[in-house]
Amino acid sequence: MSNSSVTLIIKAELTNIALVGAVVRALCVEFDLDMVVCTEVELAVVEAITNIIKYGLAHRPQESIQLIVSYHNAQLEIILQDKGVPMPPEALINADGSVFDYDVENIDTWPTSGMGLSLIKAVMTHVNYDASAEGNSLHLIKHISPTIE
Repeated sequence: MSNSSVTLIIKAELTNIALVGAVVRALCVEFDLDMVVCTEVELAVVEAITNIIKYGLAHRPQESIQLIVSYHNAQLEIILQDKGVPMPPEALINADGSVFDYDVENIDTWPTSGMGLSLIKAVMTHVNYDASAEGNSLHLIKHISPTIE
């Protein structure tokens, strides 16, 4: 299954997050991707869906989120589309990984939130976001290195 695309439309309900994670993992396995890659991609999508439901759609379960997963030419592409409140323009820029700069031995320095976008950017090759009158689109790309057997 080297050139495939799947579209999934879900209601913006927190109970659907696990379903989306399972679907993404199953697709990664079907695309014959390494389990580490599958885990990274699942993490990124679950974080993104959670943010869309909690912040963009503010727990409006009647709204929908569209997830498009494509795999072509050693590149996994995931597009998440919604019609919620757009992400602040600086959010993606500010997700620079500095949230991970804390003292593991000092619990008072541990972050309690704000790690999602940094996690997504850490595990994906490219992350782009577009907000327009038609809606919001989060575009995640993961380049897949060939495995040596």
